Amino acid sequence: MRKTPLIAGLALTLSAPVQGQSPPEEPTTENSATQAALEASYRLLDSTGYDEQLKATIGPMSLLVFDEMLSQNMKKEGIELEGELKQKLRAAFAEEMGQVVEEFTRDSRIEAALVYARYYSATELDRLSEIYRDPVMQKSLTVGAQLQTELMSVGMDNMRKHQPGIEQRMKAVVEDYLSDLLATEAS
Repeated sequence: MRKTPLIAGLALTLSAPVQGQSPPEEPTTENSATQAALEASYRLLDSTGYDEQLKATIGPMSLLVFDEMLSQNMKKEGIELEGELKQKLRAAFAEEMGQVVEEFTRDSRIEAALVYARYYSATELDRLSEIYRDPVMQKSLTVGAQLQTELMSVGMDNMRKHQPGIEQRMKAVVEDYLSDLLATEAS
């Protein structure tokens, strides 16, 4: 929550110690440290444009995954779908993803804040927020969604190259297992 400068100034004035008086010691409990880290986590997520990045990435990445899963299932079942049906399936999937993106982003934001708060103190998270305000980091955040989508596509393409060997190995393991099982039952 952002406070106006006037309210923040009043709060500082009212909470400032009287001249010569030391500020009251507030014991730092694990709970207050955790709460401070959680609040700092949200500041960090805000400074990185987490919600916008996630929303920009979910659609393209989920469609890449959908296309790959559909292709794999069609291959596995030995069927070929008409282009029009593939497009309708893809459009329905994209529509569903569009409907869940807000809830997904909200839930992911909460979980991400909790993860950050587990690993970093509030001071460290605030420092990370400062780093993310650097112009090069800002550029990284701006192109991040597109970059991640392209990199995921590259990774999936590279996995496809190795897929036949992996499938062959998995098939051999299953065949060996079944062969051993039959031999055991026969004895």
